[in-house]
Amino acid sequence: ENMLADYRYTSLTLGAHPMTLLRNRDLFQNCQTALSLNHCRHGQFVRIAGLVTGRQRPGSAAGVMFVTLEDETGNSNVVVWESVLQQFRAAILQGHLLLIKGVVERENEVIHVVSGHISDCSKELHEIAAFKSRDFH
Repeated sequence: ENMLADYRYTSLTLGAHPMTLLRNRDLFQNCQTALSLNHCRHGQFVRIAGLVTGRQRPGSAAGVMFVTLEDETGNSNVVVWESVLQQFRAAILQGHLLLIKGVVERENEVIHVVSGHISDCSKELHEIAAFKSRDFH
């Protein structure tokens, strides 16, 4: 109840993360966490899910969008190529909770997931609280 009230009024909490409550649902059981991406190999297919905390589309990125997802273990960086953005435009621009299917890209300590499929799972949040995406520009 405290977590729900925190998110309802401030969009953050010092308590349990919403993904903690959602992780046991069938939809999210096969998803990697941000922390577990450290153990994935370059080129490995993964599923990740989390709250959208940022969307960036820099002019210098040639149409590529960068999305940050937050789960109970940390943040995941997602690369969305122009063709994927066009295909899943509504989900990526309006979703508060996204499920990404993609491929791990590793360069030293930097890990990204290059998206291939994006699902808006925001309806799952409505069962536990009213959320807003936290975009930082």
